[in-house]
Amino acid sequence: MIIDWLELAPALLFLLVPIGLVRGPKIRHRPIVRDWGGHWAAILSLGLHWIDLGRAILGAWWLADAIPLDPAAVGFVRYSVPAVRGAVLLVAVVLQVVVCFERQAFYAPFMFVSGMLLGFYPPLIAGFAVLLALTIAAGLRLPTTYFPLLCVSLVVIGYFFEERPALVSLAVGGGVTLLPWLLPVMFRRAPVLAYRARRLVRPVPGP
Repeated sequence: MIIDWLELAPALLFLLVPIGLVRGPKIRHRPIVRDWGGHWAAILSLGLHWIDLGRAILGAWWLADAIPLDPAAVGFVRYSVPAVRGAVLLVAVVLQVVVCFERQAFYAPFMFVSGMLLGFYPPLIAGFAVLLALTIAAGLRLPTTYFPLLCVSLVVIGYFFEERPALVSLAVGGGVTLLPWLLPVMFRRAPVLAYRARRLVRPVPGP
């Protein structure tokens, strides 16, 4: 297994820093429920989400390039690369989910997970998977179903477009995308998403 440490170091930095550590006076968190269409403008106007998308794309791309697959590898070496890559992605997603300052809540990293797939897998496969999962989740009006739908879409689309040796990597990535949906269910936490408040609420001065 060949590792390019000059690319792996920034990949780990971009992927492992939890977005939940970033706080601001206008950043609020909203529980993810069925009817939240009226809040999309406030959510998408928060630059933090677009930073999350960009750093996930770059981090995942550097990770894939730093630990490349070897189609000629056999035995343990053949599966060691997907295992190491998968371990990094798993830790990264877990950190994005569980590091949240809201009580009894986990963060739902929609942008991070989407960017991670777009940077890690071929654009055709990742792009179609993201678009399909987003379309179905929006039609069902169940935002949190985006993550299991993304898992299924990635594996199914990748099965038809990728070669056999890459299917292990697809299965690993698909499993990781389930975590933002699975962890809140397992630990009974509410999934939340940050949005930009229209105005800063200041405390009322006492008498």
